[in-house]
Amino acid sequence: MCQLGPRGRKLPCAHQPLILLEGSFWILFRMCPLKRPIKWESVVTFSSPSIKNFSFPVEGGLTLELSIAQFWSSGNASHEPTCVDFEIVFHGIFIDQKVIALDGSESPMRIVARSLLASERLVPVATLNKIKIPYRPVDSNFCPLPTSRDRLPSGKQIIALTLTYKFKLEDGAEVKPHLPLLNNRIYDNKFESQFYRISDSNKCVYSSGDVYPSYVKLPKGEYTLQLYIRHENVQILEKLKQLVLFIERKLEKKDCIQLSFYSEPDGPITGNAAFKSSVLVPGEPEAFYVGPPSREKLPKGAPPGSVLVGSITYGIVSSFNKKDEQHAPASYSILCIIPPSKVDDTKEKGVSVETEKSISERLNDEVRDTKIKFLSGLKQDNEDNKSAWTELVASLKSEYPKYTPLLAKILECVHQESTSDDKISHHKEVIVAADEVVDSIDKEQLAKLLVLKPDPEDEESQKTKKKMEETRDQLADALYQKGLALAEIESLKPDESTEASAKDVFEENYKELIKWVDAKSTKYGTLTVLRERRCGRCGTALKVLNDMIQEDSEQPKKKLYDLKIQLIEEIGWAHVSAYEKQWMHVRFPPSLPPF
Repeated sequence: MCQLGPRGRKLPCAHQPLILLEGSFWILFRMCPLKRPIKWESVVTFSSPSIKNFSFPVEGGLTLELSIAQFWSSGNASHEPTCVDFEIVFHGIFIDQKVIALDGSESPMRIVARSLLASERLVPVATLNKIKIPYRPVDSNFCPLPTSRDRLPSGKQIIALTLTYKFKLEDGAEVKPHLPLLNNRIYDNKFESQFYRISDSNKCVYSSGDVYPSYVKLPKGEYTLQLYIRHENVQILEKLKQLVLFIERKLEKKDCIQLSFYSEPDGPITGNAAFKSSVLVPGEPEAFYVGPPSREKLPKGAPPGSVLVGSITYGIVSSFNKKDEQHAPASYSILCIIPPSKVDDTKEKGVSVETEKSISERLNDEVRDTKIKFLSGLKQDNEDNKSAWTELVASLKSEYPKYTPLLAKILECVHQESTSDDKISHHKEVIVAADEVVDSIDKEQLAKLLVLKPDPEDEESQKTKKKMEETRDQLADALYQKGLALAEIESLKPDESTEASAKDVFEENYKELIKWVDAKSTKYGTLTVLRERRCGRCGTALKVLNDMIQEDSEQPKKKLYDLKIQLIEEIGWAHVSAYEKQWMHVRFPPSLPPF
C-alpha cells in the first residue's frame, strides 16, 4: 500500500513487493522546491523467494523515483539476472492543518479530515513526548577576531558574539539545544560559525555542535551552554544579545502524554463524546477535536511558556497479515503551550489553620522569618561586615533563643564562610554553631513523633510530621558538619598527640548521627569514610567512597576524587594513584577549550 495526497501534504505510503533475490537495496527520492530532498532507503535480505512489505511517507504533487538494486554483497546472486515483482498502492488522508497548536487553555482544537482517493479508516493518535523550555542568555560578550584570516577582502574585521546560557536538570535526561532562528540552515544563513558547547561546573564538556544540534544524555546538575556566532556587522550581532534558546528534553515513557479525541467541542470538559475511529468516504469531510492534556499530566517543574512537543497520526497501514496493523509512517507536528500554574491556595489554608493565633503573634512570626532570610543574604567579606553580622546574630539569638531554624541558618552561614586564614578557629566556630543546633532539639520527643504514623486525613498531624522531618534533617546536618570539623582539626594538627577525649567526641558524634540517618548515603558518607580512615581501615573507607561516587547521580565532585587518591596512596598503590591522577585532568580540566 502506498498513500499519496495533494497540496504537498505528507501521507503514509506502503509498497508491497514480491522479490526473488538474496539481497537488495531500495532507495526512494523526491525533490521538494525550496526544501531539502526527501530520501528514504532500506536494505533487506531474502534467503529465498518471499514477500515483504514496507511503508514510507510521500509528498503530494511531487514526482517520486523508486530504485531497486542488488546490494554489492549479495554473493553469486548479484551476477545473475533477477526478476522482481512489486506493487505500489497509495492511500491518503487530507488534513486541513499541518501543525496542531494547543494554546494551553481548556479549549480543544478542531481538525477536519478528508479522503480524496478511496475510503480510508481514520484512527487519530497523538502523543506529547518532548518538552522545550525557553532560556535567555545570562551574559553576552563581543570580541573582534585578531588574526588576518578573520578579515574580509573588503577590510572588515569579523566579530564574534559569545552568548552564555544557564540551565538546571533536576534529574538525568536527554536534551538538545534548539535555536529557531539559526538551526538547520547553512548556505542561506547570514551568520557563520554557529558553534555551541555544553559544560558543567567542573569545566567538563559534555557536548558540542553546530547548526544541526543533537541529543546528549546529561546527569542531574547545573550546566552552562555557550553559543558562538560570527558576523562582520556589530549592529546585527547586537540584535542577538537576547537570543532565545530552547532546551528540548525527551520525556520518559511513563511521563509521555497521550491526548484524547472528541466529536464535540465540550468533550474535554464533560468527558463524553469520545472519538475513536471513523471511515472516511471520498470527498466527505469528517470533523473531530483533539483535547488538551489534563493538568495532572503536565511535567512537574515545567515553567509557564514551555512547549510540549509530539506527533499525531491519522491512519493505519494494513499489511498482508490483517492482524498486523501499524500507524501510518507520516506524522504531523503537535504542540501544547504550558499555561500558568494554578494559584497556590495553601497559604490561605495555612492562615485559616492558624486563626487561633492572634494578629500580633502572626506578625511576630513573619518578622522573625524575614530576619532569618535577611541574615542568610549578608556577606562577611571584610571585617566591618563580619562584625555587623556577628552583632546581628547575637541580637537574634537573644530575641529568639533555642529557635532551631535560626540556629541551623547560622550554622549554614558559618560553614560557608571561608575567608578566615585561621582554619582551626573557623572549624571551632562550626563546632560551636553545630552544638547550639543539637542542644536546641528535644531528641527524645523528636524520636517519639517520628515513629508515630500520622493520620492521612488530618492536616494538622501531617504538618507536624513534616515539621519533625525538617527538624531531624537539621539535627543530622549539624552532627555531620560537627564531625567534619572535628576531623579537619585533627588533620591540621598531625604532629600533636590527639587526646583520648577528643577521639571520644568524634566517635560519640558519629554514633549519634547514625541514630537518625544512613551514614553511608551520598549525603553523609564522607563522614563514614573519615571515620574508617581514622580507625586505620583504609580499604573499607575506599569501598564506601567508591559506592558514593557510583551512586551519586549528579556531576562528579572533585573533593571526593581527591580523597580517593589520598586513600589509595595511604594503602600504597602507587600505580593506581598515578592512573587516577591522570584521569583528574579529564574529569576536571583546568579550563574550557577554545571555540
